[in-house]
Formats: sequence, structure tokens, C-alpha cells
Amino acid sequence: MKTFQIFNLGCRVNAAESNLFAQKLIDKNYQPTTTNPDLIFINTCSVTKKANTESLGLIRRLQKKYPQAQIIISGCASLKNLKNKKNLKILTNSQKETLLQKLHSSYTPQIADKFSHTHRFLLKIQSGCTHFCSYCTVPYTRNYLWSLPIKTALNTVKKAINDGYQEVIITGVNLDQYTPGLSNLLEKILTETDVKLISFGSIPVNCIDQQFITLLKKYPSRISNFLHIPIQSGSDKILKLMRRPYTRKIILDKFTLLKSINAPHPVKGGDGGGFTFGTDIIVGFPTETETNFLETFNLCQQISFQKIHVFRYSPRPNTAAQKLFTLSPKISKEILKTRSQKIRSLTSQTTLPSHQTPQN
Repeated sequence: MKTFQIFNLGCRVNAAESNLFAQKLIDKNYQPTTTNPDLIFINTCSVTKKANTESLGLIRRLQKKYPQAQIIISGCASLKNLKNKKNLKILTNSQKETLLQKLHSSYTPQIADKFSHTHRFLLKIQSGCTHFCSYCTVPYTRNYLWSLPIKTALNTVKKAINDGYQEVIITGVNLDQYTPGLSNLLEKILTETDVKLISFGSIPVNCIDQQFITLLKKYPSRISNFLHIPIQSGSDKILKLMRRPYTRKIILDKFTLLKSINAPHPVKGGDGGGFTFGTDIIVGFPTETETNFLETFNLCQQISFQKIHVFRYSPRPNTAAQKLFTLSPKISKEILKTRSQKIRSLTSQTTLPSHQTPQN
């Protein structure tokens, strides 16, 4: 029996895809292993320059460690600087999607990922993004849109429950572009399955609609009371330059609605009826002034996030922000460091995103 090992870098969507790829290999009679694999699958990330560099570094290390293994690479990293392509096969995100869609986002605990042993299932319901935020490369690497039909999603959730999973983590590249509607899917899962808990990788600001609020109130014990909602900035000027589809006022209005709900299990250190919140913030975006930064700082302070992933802006190839970065006065490393520390100081439990998570 041949063996495989999977390495996942980046987001929950990548993690869900890695799980599906593992299932695909198991269906072909491969067995997961932690030593001397015959096949290695690496799902890469390029959300930042650092993540892209880490992806390339991991590929090179695994090539050296397992020279006889076949290595399949996919994900969003730029691989143009990758040398020595012996035993390497590259799958574009589009090719990977085509390969995995027949599984209908379903896999079994046999994959032995880091979530399955705690009975948590990653449900990928959407892929692709065409919003073209000015700092982001995702629309260039995942510019096709795909949504899992609600009926198919329900069948997948029911199978996951039968396999012993107790929590479903809903994830997608941009859930705002999930065509059936996130709230519509959430309502169907809650009313037509027995899943004990639903949580989310992250939720776009604009997915927090009245239907979503109503479901949080109606099913308080079956929806996670921690919500990760990326806002990126609290400055209207910077949000506009980032091409984010909301304003500071919209952000505040959404969190005011969420804080009005009384959750049944208050989280220690939380603020707002038992719900706690996480977010992503970019500091040092081109032309960000101290005033712009303080607008973000004050907004984060007002919302009272429990967790904040802080990114220092890094110019990504071919993005609109890269051009702005080239033409704008540079923000010093010392200022970037200070702004990062100030944002992180607002939380007692700030964790940086993990770019490298091996899966066996």
C-alpha cells in the first residue's frame, strides 16, 4: 500500500481542500503516514510575501528530505522561482477544484487531520473571489466562482454527522459571493440536520444581515458565540483605497446588532451578551497616516475584539495597492512595528495566523 503526507499552509479553505485531497488519495488505497511518504501534497499560500516565501521554503525542504517522493503542489503561491522540478507536479487551483468537486466537500475521519480528532468538520461551501481588493492576489489565483448547492451541503453535513462529527466549520474564499446566501444555508442546516454546533472560518462584514441575526437569536446554543469578522481597517479613507465593500459606519452598525444578542454561554473576557469577536487588521497600508491608524485603533478598542490577526502591509505583485505603494512615501519599519504592537495590545489573546500546518 502506498503512503502519503499532506502539508497545508494558509486559510481554512486550503485546509478543507487538503482534507478532500487526502480523502481522494485514501479512496485510491493510499494510507496516511508521518514518515517516508510515497506522495506528498502541499497546499500553498501567498496572502503575504512571508507566506509565499514559507511555501517555497517548505517545498524545497521536502524535496531534499524525500527525494524519491512524488510531490504535488497547489494553492496560491507564486512558483516561478521554484527550481529543480524533478518529481514535482503542479496543480492550478482550477485543476484542483475540478478534481475535488466530485466529493461534494465530503470526507471521512480516515484523513486524520488536526480537526477530525476533536469531531470538527470543515465544510467548504464556496470558492473564488472577484472583488479585487487592492492589496489582494486571490482574485488573480482564484478568479472563478463556485458555490456548493444547499441540498448538496445538507447531504454532506448529514454524512459528516453519521461519521461522528459534532461541529461543522463553514468556510469559503469569499462567503459574500456564496450565491445561495450564507444565511439561507445556515437556516437549512439548523432546521434540517442535527448538527450540534456550527462555526465559521471567518464571516465577511456584509454577510451579517437581519436573517443571520435572527438565527443567532433563535439557535443560540447551536451557533458558535465566537465570530471572526475581518475588517482590515477602521479608516474610511483606507477602506476606500483597499476597495473594501463597506464603511466604518457599516462596521459599527453590524457589531452593534451582534452585541444586542444575549448568548447563553458568556465567554470570559468577552463584551456583548456573551459573544466574542476576532478580526484581521492591516497596518501600514500605503498613505496610512497616524490619524488613519488611530481611527482603526479606536474602532478596534470600541468593538473590543478578543483576537486580532495583525498584518504589516506587504506589496503583492500586480495589485493596485502595489502601484500606490511605489508612488507613496514609505512608512518606516519602526512605525509599522509600533502600530502592530498597539493593535495587539488591545487583546489579551492575540494569535498570529499559522501559515504552515502539517496534516498526516
